[in-house]
Amino acid sequence: MTVWAERTVRWGAVAALAAAALSGCALRAETPPLERRTPLPEVVVRDDAAVREQAVVDAASDGSSTLAAVESVTAPVRLEVLGPVYVATPGATPSPTPVELSDAVLDARDGALAAAAATPDEELAVLLRATALGHSLALAAHFVVTPDGWPEMTDRLAGVASLGDALTPVGDAVVDADELAELAVVHDRAAFAYEVAAARAADDERTAWLERSALHRARAEALLAVPGVEDRRDDLYDVPPEAVADTDARIATARATETALGERYAALWASVGGPEDGWLCNAAYDAYAAAFALPGFGVADVPALPGVTAAS
Repeated sequence: MTVWAERTVRWGAVAALAAAALSGCALRAETPPLERRTPLPEVVVRDDAAVREQAVVDAASDGSSTLAAVESVTAPVRLEVLGPVYVATPGATPSPTPVELSDAVLDARDGALAAAAATPDEELAVLLRATALGHSLALAAHFVVTPDGWPEMTDRLAGVASLGDALTPVGDAVVDADELAELAVVHDRAAFAYEVAAARAADDERTAWLERSALHRARAEALLAVPGVEDRRDDLYDVPPEAVADTDARIATARATETALGERYAALWASVGGPEDGWLCNAAYDAYAAAFALPGFGVADVPALPGVTAAS
């Protein structure tokens, strides 16, 4: 074969390879692009909540207030439970605009409440209601902690307009009559314990216990006023002497009483609460806030997801 013949063969092979390559490119270019995945509505709701929690985490990272101390511990727990944010197409993410911690907390609280009321996913709604209450309790810890002296043991509301200002059922109760009857007993038992504590105390401490006793007694009466609720109260309840032996013991008893009541109301709020059942959230808030206001408050006293566990 001549040199010219060899060159002709080689150029022919190169041309064939080039044609094949171009043909492949043409085929790839004509292939329909991958469809952009659209997240489910509940994923969008969860993502939005996670974004709000991340904003709280970021805003709390360099704060020194009680609110920052609480949220720097509790917000990461909520963020972990909500899960990572769905990203349809990975890419560069713009840096978030810094916000004030109080604004981020209020946005996270109100956003969780609105989303809980709108989503049909009941499990997600439970998580969102607990998230909203968790932020309310962080604010409570910030505002009600009393460095010195005895606090006024007054009614405290969550301060959310959409929840109203009731601490007991208004209209038709979603909580069944049996549960309301048990709640009345719990409040009555608490009132009795505070009366016993007051009998052992003096001055401002005695006044604080009597104030709280009167509130619990009134709450029990209001619950029993709901049609169909049975009165199961007793005349006397057992209060161990060591539970009221001195000031420290009485404070510990009061904190345990209010925390247990807060947990019970929080569980009801998370499971059955809605815009019309704001009294459950207010009642949980009031009980927790009363516990926070007592001397000896610590950041660890504030739950991240009141009414549910992180495992849920």
